[in-house]
Amino acid sequence: MKRILFILSIFCCLSSLFAQSDSLSQQDIKRELEAIKLIRLKDSIKIAILMNEIKELVHTTTLSPTPTNTSDSLATIEKKQEIESLREKIRGKPIVFQKDTLFYLYTSHGPYDIDTRVKYIEDKIQTLYDDPFFTPDLIQLKPLGEYLNIMYKKNSIVGITMVDAMWENTTQEDLASRYANAIKSSIVKYKEQNSLKSVMIRLGELLLVLLIAFVLVWGINRLFEFLRKVAINSEHRFLTGIRIKNYELIKKRKMVKALLKLLAVLRVVILLFLFITIIPLIFDIFPSTKYLSKIIIKWISDPIRDIGVAIINYLPHLFNIIIIIIITRYLLKGLRFFALEIERGILKIKGFHPEWARTTYSLIRIMLWVLALVIIFPHLPGSDSDAFKGISVFFGVLISLGSSSSISNAIAGVVISYMRPFQVGDWIKSGEIIGVVIEKNALVTRLKTINNEDVTIPNSAILSGATMNFSSIGKQYGLALNVRVKVRYDYPDNLVEELLIESALMTNGISPTPHPYIFQLSLDELNASYELNAYTFIPENMYFIKSDLVKNIQNTFKQANIEIFSTQYIDIREFKKEEKANSKENKR
Repeated sequence: MKRILFILSIFCCLSSLFAQSDSLSQQDIKRELEAIKLIRLKDSIKIAILMNEIKELVHTTTLSPTPTNTSDSLATIEKKQEIESLREKIRGKPIVFQKDTLFYLYTSHGPYDIDTRVKYIEDKIQTLYDDPFFTPDLIQLKPLGEYLNIMYKKNSIVGITMVDAMWENTTQEDLASRYANAIKSSIVKYKEQNSLKSVMIRLGELLLVLLIAFVLVWGINRLFEFLRKVAINSEHRFLTGIRIKNYELIKKRKMVKALLKLLAVLRVVILLFLFITIIPLIFDIFPSTKYLSKIIIKWISDPIRDIGVAIINYLPHLFNIIIIIIITRYLLKGLRFFALEIERGILKIKGFHPEWARTTYSLIRIMLWVLALVIIFPHLPGSDSDAFKGISVFFGVLISLGSSSSISNAIAGVVISYMRPFQVGDWIKSGEIIGVVIEKNALVTRLKTINNEDVTIPNSAILSGATMNFSSIGKQYGLALNVRVKVRYDYPDNLVEELLIESALMTNGISPTPHPYIFQLSLDELNASYELNAYTFIPENMYFIKSDLVKNIQNTFKQANIEIFSTQYIDIREFKKEEKANSKENKR
């Protein structure tokens, strides 16, 4: 029983505590509600004060009144600075209708953010456009509290706040009127453009443009076909070749071909210009494709403008290049004049041989052009780009690897020119080749042999080997021609020498001074070898003179009944004797 009473007492205490806590919580809630109401009242007062300040600020910015005191002007400046700082950070959202931007919004509206507000306004404008009974005059301005609404009948389209007006630096009334006029004019404009009458008119314009284009293309083709026939027929009627005295520089046929190619290129250019003009015009007829017309015109105009601007900007560099080239050319002309004068012997410089003039001029010309190219290089278009530098390095490596032999021949040609081992017209021997020099340039030397063969020898081969010149001192000191003969021991030496000298003196081209002389070269088994040396001062005819000398020796010895033997003949005879002896022994 005691336990039951104890439990009941505890239950009563707990119920009283819970009742007290409920009463306390309700009082707290009432207090909190009263505090919230008070806060909301204070906020509304602050908002009202802020809106009044914004109105005053807008009026001060639009009407530009003079500040009454220094504190008001400072406050205005501070607020303007705050607005300008926000303006730099926040970008407006465009209200777009039919791909046209009507105006911009910068702030939210009540519980709606700026994107929701933009979507709502665009949907409202589209609804008005879709309304077949749309009346522009029913768009009016109606104030609603702190907002100035743009209304159509009883429906709100846009609500303009003081903040919106402040962003545009104007008043609410002016901003609302501007927005309303933009909406009204845009809807009216596109309703007129998309009406059946307007569509039919545009279709007619399209057909007219296509017809004009077809007629122009047909006319251009017929015109150029006529001009082509005239050009072909003019070969026998009007056109004549370009002549310089008796030389026909350009023939009639080539002129006709060039004229036909020019007409074909001109025709393509005119048709291309026609298409470029007509295609944007076709897209510009319909409002929905006008942006394509602007894009195509931009595609065409931007490259042309960029090229024109690039050409205009490059003109100073081009003038620099032209001036450098002109100065280099005239300087080289002056040097060439002096080189020719030195080469002809008119201008003489002590220690400078005339044959050096052409080589020296060539070296100076190469150095001047390289110097001019180095000066011109920074003025070339795109010379600062990495691609230009890469291509330059690539071509430099390619030339250096592919022209190593050419460079060695060129250097050898320069060295040979200054060594003066031979001149054009000299008879020389290089390796196993004997001929007269007919050309000597920077890379090769050309020889013509006695058999009228044209032989080209690289200068590096001439420089690395021995060269024998028959003409260098032959005209001044004489060239010794030698002939070797073999005579049996049956005849006295003095008789053989007298006959050889007699043969030499009776040969045309052999000079008596210096006197011919004889060398006895060897004593063989059956005969003695003699060498006749006779001088001539006509080295260019050495082959013919030597031929006549051999004939005279043969005839002179024949008249003296002296037999001339050759080692080869003796060897062959010996071989035959041995062969007969061997054959007899084999028979035995």
